[in-house]
Amino acid sequence: MIKLVLLLNLGLIVITGCKTMKEPEKEFRAVWLHQNLFDRNEIEGKEQITCLFDKYAKIGINNLFCYYTLPEENNLDWDYLTFLIDEGKKRNIGIHPIFCPGHEVNLEKAAVEHPGWLIHKINGELYPAYNMAIPEVREYWLSIISKAMEYDIAGIHLDYIRYPVNQMFSYDSITCAAFREKYGFTPVEVAHDGGSIIWCEWIEWNQEQVSALVRDVHEMIKESGRNILLGTDVFPDPSESEVEIGQSWETWASEGIVDFVCPMLYTDSVSLFGKYLDKALTTAGNRCKVYPGIGIYSYHNKITPDILLEEVKSTRDKNAGGVVFFSGNSLSEGLIDTLSKTAFRPLTEKIE
Repeated sequence: MIKLVLLLNLGLIVITGCKTMKEPEKEFRAVWLHQNLFDRNEIEGKEQITCLFDKYAKIGINNLFCYYTLPEENNLDWDYLTFLIDEGKKRNIGIHPIFCPGHEVNLEKAAVEHPGWLIHKINGELYPAYNMAIPEVREYWLSIISKAMEYDIAGIHLDYIRYPVNQMFSYDSITCAAFREKYGFTPVEVAHDGGSIIWCEWIEWNQEQVSALVRDVHEMIKESGRNILLGTDVFPDPSESEVEIGQSWETWASEGIVDFVCPMLYTDSVSLFGKYLDKALTTAGNRCKVYPGIGIYSYHNKITPDILLEEVKSTRDKNAGGVVFFSGNSLSEGLIDTLSKTAFRPLTEKIE
């Protein structure tokens, strides 16, 4: 009798174990979303957003990094950000407004409104981007970001949190004077290569100006007492990005001032994708999350469905914990359908 009871209990355990497939830890799935994907007309725009969000929900997209969400950015006559948030909540999709401190601005307008903020090339020519070494520029971005924090957002996302490529730092009089006060020389007076210690310090000094803004945003979020994530888009190689664009995201990870980084691994080479993902994970360690960006269509690549699935698989094999797609403009219905039937197919109970 005892044996029979034991056998029945064992059978119950086996049957119960076969019924349910263990759910994995929730995967961070995001898309970079441009506002120009939607019609400016309120009725049509809202219909398009609703339709797209329904498609995203079917493949488990749970976060969206959204460009031009504020009224002064998109010049819409309806509240775009509030609608995104409301529709996102219905589908458990968090909304992260994007801000781009290092992106190009309208040169003619900026030269009139904020002439002292623009980057000055070494020959004195103006470049259409704001110089993050100027304290007023950092204050400006904090004021803009604080407006987004008045909404019920899931996160703040920083894109173009860097200088323009090819060491396009600013050689304006204010910046050069601030650097001279610390080192006794301006960057114009020394050799412009790694053989000059002062030049090396100039590169590092500009990294610090970018990092200062990231710290300020982190502190503003912290002081708010709200559960708002801070994420950043970063170049693939942490060492190269420090020298070329003043982006020291290893510093941000080590200081714990970002919740996650999104290295932009836009390539059709699965092996290179894996190599640079390994490098990013090693750089971040356990200090922040790494959610790699898969470029579907970018300046650097144009992906196929097979490669897309291989790169998603790579993120899982390496336990990255999530992935971000660039961008909503190129994440087509065909690719969404492919993901829904393969990598992002919903898990259901498995009954023997």
